[in-house]
Amino acid sequence: MGTLGTLRPRTWAIICLIGLLVSSLLVGAVWAARRRALLQTTTVSYTPLSGEAEWEGGWEFSELGADPSEAGSQNGADRVTIPFSGTDLALRVRRGQYRAYLWVSVDDEPANRLPQEERGAYLVLTSPDYAPQVVSIPVARGLDDGPHIVELVADRGWDQWPLVGWEVSRRPDTTAHRRALAGLAALALACLGGIVWWGMERGRRGDKGTRGQGEGGNVRGWRVAGYNLCSPISVLIVAGVFYFSPWLPLTLIGGLALAALILLRLDLGLALVALTAPFYLHPRPLFGKAFSMAEIATLMCALSWGVRQIKNRTLRISNLTFLDLAALFFVLVSVASTFAAEYRHVAVRELRVVVLEPALFYLMLRTSQLDERAIWRIVDGFVLGAVAVALIGLAQRALGVNLITAEQGFQRLRSVYGSPNNAALYLGRALPVLAAIALFGASRRRRAAYGVAVVPLGLAALLSFSRGAILLGVPLSLLALGLLAGGRWLWGTLGAAAAAAVAAIPLLRTPRFAALLDSRSGATFFRLQLWRASRTMFRDHPWLGVGPDNFLYQYRGRYILPAAWQEPDLSHPHNIFLDYGCRLGLGGLVAGIWLQAAFWRLALPLRRLADPDRRALAMGLMGSMVNFLAHGLVDASYFLIDLAFVFFLTLAVVQWLSQKE
Repeated sequence: MGTLGTLRPRTWAIICLIGLLVSSLLVGAVWAARRRALLQTTTVSYTPLSGEAEWEGGWEFSELGADPSEAGSQNGADRVTIPFSGTDLALRVRRGQYRAYLWVSVDDEPANRLPQEERGAYLVLTSPDYAPQVVSIPVARGLDDGPHIVELVADRGWDQWPLVGWEVSRRPDTTAHRRALAGLAALALACLGGIVWWGMERGRRGDKGTRGQGEGGNVRGWRVAGYNLCSPISVLIVAGVFYFSPWLPLTLIGGLALAALILLRLDLGLALVALTAPFYLHPRPLFGKAFSMAEIATLMCALSWGVRQIKNRTLRISNLTFLDLAALFFVLVSVASTFAAEYRHVAVRELRVVVLEPALFYLMLRTSQLDERAIWRIVDGFVLGAVAVALIGLAQRALGVNLITAEQGFQRLRSVYGSPNNAALYLGRALPVLAAIALFGASRRRRAAYGVAVVPLGLAALLSFSRGAILLGVPLSLLALGLLAGGRWLWGTLGAAAAAAVAAIPLLRTPRFAALLDSRSGATFFRLQLWRASRTMFRDHPWLGVGPDNFLYQYRGRYILPAAWQEPDLSHPHNIFLDYGCRLGLGGLVAGIWLQAAFWRLALPLRRLADPDRRALAMGLMGSMVNFLAHGLVDASYFLIDLAFVFFLTLAVVQWLSQKE
């Protein structure tokens, strides 16, 4: 023990790295052995015309399969009992754009490979992408190798010939392989924890970093002319020419000019990314494709950043902090989950635009030697984008265009988004920053500007009539500001919250908000059904989840509860924990918790900063993160392009403030 206790953190890190590599290699070997064992699986296929079965009701048979009758499939009279002998059973079904189910029990128990509700296990016959398909879906696995009986009950689906056949398999026992994989996975996690501990030790010793010129600081030589030429106004004008130009030659000229300006002024390019992030649904068509302005600006910034790294050699891998490691782990888990996704084409796209590009934005913010003026320009870009979203939404509300009509004629603004809830999510991220700087900042100009901006943002968030924003996200984030400020600010915030609650009583009596108390119908009913289905999805895919952007297809094609059939097109679970878990599995949950722990570990001490502007900015970013968590309990949290960029902007600026302190 004495020898182990004298080992330096770096030595421990090397040992853990070797252990991680060895365990990873052994996992690969055991996995390959398991795959070889599974090759001995035997499968026999049957059709309704060839297989032994007892049919009840008004079924019809042909080479297409079996088709239930209209009356029998509506009253539960059309059913079939199939005897089989084996360890696994799959049903071959015809799916399409219609609503129907098969209720499946094996040996009088719900089929163990299907989602379940009170009535039993069900197989959804709606196609995930609504396209016609014939697929084999496992319904039972890991049974004793002996005789069994499966019973199917048709629930709608007449004239669709849904039951094409069934497949019976005998699978060799791989229990030893699974136990070995679990043990090796535990070893790998322990080694990973050791590496994280090493990173924390390095962080405690201080991040010396590299000292150089800031992006907004003094420059020399040929770059003086470039800095004199570049300004926020010139970048906005050139970006506007590039984005709005109807002629390809002018578009290309504008794009080249914008790239040149960002090459000279990376800080302005990063501010442009923050400004344009909420407009991703309005992309710039280019050469037959369409790219969001934030994506284009991010790639231009990456070029500028890469040139600087090559020239100055300022990037230091050894300077990784606890937060950097959490971000890196999140990216690695997302990549692994993408490769495991069933619908990989949509997973790859979401990986690119929601994970890799925002993470690249974070990397550039972290490593670009930005000075304080540059950081404030980027924050101003974020705020200006949110103000534009609010003003566009309010103008549409005044003109009565692009609105969503909710319960009993509620007119909800949605601004540049497809949904009012998306508008409220983004505005809720910016409101605490505006409020904190307006209340606690020192710069009179910025306090006045941010204070004025609070009005349209708050009004737009209110007129979105987003229940998550009005009841959770905005009030809790503003309460967090009072708690962080302490003293009279805390009591003032509590008083304002109480007054707002009293003022909101008439709003709670409206049909839209009163429906929250009804768990048997309406939004609350569907949300509860969605959460139940999402928990089942997570249990079925615990390690890597279903993959980025695969929730919609898995939910609509497999997990949607029959009672929730009216809302099949939901693309996320509307809960932050279920969202990370369903998309990315346990690794995603660990990454999300790790990111939060690292953020708050850095952020909370910043409430005592001596500089009032920096302290106000830190408090605003913490309030924004509270909104991320609170509103995320009932809606989206991270996995939208604009929210992803704001999330990583929040992490990077808090880290900058911490290191400057």
